[in-house]
Amino acid sequence: MSESTVAAASGPSLDDNGKNGLWLICKRCGSKIVEPGVALFVDQERRLPAMEKKAGIELSADGEALSSYFKLTDMMQFENVGFTLPHQGRKFLICADCEIGPIGVVELDSPSEFWVALDRVVADASGAAAAKARPQFSS
Repeated sequence: MSESTVAAASGPSLDDNGKNGLWLICKRCGSKIVEPGVALFVDQERRLPAMEKKAGIELSADGEALSSYFKLTDMMQFENVGFTLPHQGRKFLICADCEIGPIGVVELDSPSEFWVALDRVVADASGAAAAKARPQFSS
């Protein structure tokens, strides 16, 4: 991927409505998570556990304080996302393909607010990261 197609984590590419201007892609496997123009950028601090495979996510109060998120209001807006089991009033968002996460969170008292951490995904103009990262199998 060239630097011109990938947005740096420190500065999101936004459209005129303050929504993601690029595809949001899994950092690990390149799977497409959210298409452009769907998620509103919000600067709001939330804590997330360290990135792990689903089976290894340490669900504790500790974690990393992140303040740049993309907010979605309907789970059907995702292209590819999974959820952990509920823990202390929250479910964590994970990549449905490689199960790495958490990439975000949904608070069970606000079930129509899905928060994807900017630092936990890659933004890509074409979604090409997904095509390049997926293994090719012969039949």
